[in-house]
Amino acid sequence: QQVAQALEQVAQRPADLVARYGGEEFVLVLPDTDQAGAEAIARAIQQALAELALYHGASPLGQRITLSLGIASVIPTVGQKAQTLIDQADAALYSAKQQGRDRYCLASADP
Repeated sequence: QQVAQALEQVAQRPADLVARYGGEEFVLVLPDTDQAGAEAIARAIQQALAELALYHGASPLGQRITLSLGIASVIPTVGQKAQTLIDQADAALYSAKQQGRDRYCLASADP
């Protein structure tokens, strides 16, 4: 709950959406936000979580909760499927986890 609250405090514009997506994942939908803006939000989320310093003793990865983030940005077009954006963000998330966690990665520019 504290992680969700931290996300909501960072993504606080009226159109921003924070939602649980799976067991340990969240999704942030940031309308009218370009890649640079999404990266700024990612850095702010990492800072907010670091300041909380939430203890996670059961984790083999460290004693505090961290987040890995996958960033995907798109200008919607007619016929474009939302699943494409989700898949891009998921691939970027996987990349962040593979690179050592507690970081963000950008989705490939390839469609």
